[in-house]
Amino acid sequence: FYSPLPRLVYHRFVLFVVGGWFVLYLEILINRIFREHFHFRSSFLFFISPFHPPIDEAVCPLVSTRPKDHLAKMSDKQEITQTENGPVRGGKKAALKNHCKRFWWLHLIIFLCISAAVICIVIFVGVKNIAQDKINDADLRIQAVNILNSEPNKFTMQINSTITTDGTVKADIDPFVGNLTLRDVPGARPFVQLNFPSTNANKFQTVNISQEVQITDKDAFIEFNKAFFQNETLRVAIHGKTKVKPAGLSKKYDVDFYKVVTFKGLNKLNGTTLSDMKIKIGTAEDGIPNFNATATLTNPSYYTIDIGNATFNNFADNQLLGNLTIQNLVLKPGENVVPVSAILDQTIIISAATKKPYCETGKITIQLQGTSVQQGANEITWLMDALGSANQTVELSLAETFKAAGLGDFKATCSS
Repeated sequence: FYSPLPRLVYHRFVLFVVGGWFVLYLEILINRIFREHFHFRSSFLFFISPFHPPIDEAVCPLVSTRPKDHLAKMSDKQEITQTENGPVRGGKKAALKNHCKRFWWLHLIIFLCISAAVICIVIFVGVKNIAQDKINDADLRIQAVNILNSEPNKFTMQINSTITTDGTVKADIDPFVGNLTLRDVPGARPFVQLNFPSTNANKFQTVNISQEVQITDKDAFIEFNKAFFQNETLRVAIHGKTKVKPAGLSKKYDVDFYKVVTFKGLNKLNGTTLSDMKIKIGTAEDGIPNFNATATLTNPSYYTIDIGNATFNNFADNQLLGNLTIQNLVLKPGENVVPVSAILDQTIIISAATKKPYCETGKITIQLQGTSVQQGANEITWLMDALGSANQTVELSLAETFKAAGLGDFKATCSS
């Protein structure tokens, strides 16, 4: 609920102008009626309104504006007719005074009707528009999102956020269901529905959400997860319908809640490094890992994701090396230092070390692609699809790799 004061003044000015023209229209209409039936103008606009129609002096001589010499030229019959009509009244002011005495009740009714119409316009149109403007201008900021207790068709979602307003309007906002969609994907369907709690229009307030989310549209949810894993930044739209009750009013007004939030994605976890490598040359026996190391994963987002046991296929020189596993992975914002183990064919790396450009740069690039994510006995396909949607790259130093394999200062030479 946030809006600059000039916008409120603008709405009031528009209502004042519309009401003024409505009064003027009624005034012209009433004057036509009185002119035809009572032969004089009515109301307080008698002396100032330039819109009144001219009065027929032959019908209403009391308000005649013709020069006196014209009246002197009238026929005797006309003069007798004037005499029979009685003495001349005291001009326009007297006519207005007599009119007000006789028809004060009519002006009162008109005034009350106009006042009621203006009040209805303000209550049913003006207040709703102001409330919608306040909703539109409110500033929603998200500080943290937690994805926990992942299951094949549901998970727990926690959101810590704040709403900032100017605090000039007091109102209560009903709880509502918010639909989350990818803002930059045409025709994107909601991937999550969240229950937003009731709030108010305080200048600053904390809004925290914690709920179990059912995955109702798995394709839309996987599409979001892929975008979140691959992109450096992405935008999500939050849309819902709710009601607002301004302080001092009993009526609630329908408003639309629509916000677009921009936040950082995982960016394919670029910048991952390996250290403390321990390598056993040759083929692993009986499924026992022949590669162990410490991985540092960089999470640039404010998401905390309980992934579980994640397995990746490893590729080097366009050949499958084997697979790497991270046990009980909880990916938190910032750097995550975790142990990793792998079953690899080390001879592929030794062979690749003699090829260009690896033998020239002394470095080799390893690609990792997610193949499995498990929480207990459950396969979490919506996480696996995200990790498998793009290759994650890790750069290895050949010198450090050979040293970890017990080959000392082994230096590979480029084959011809």
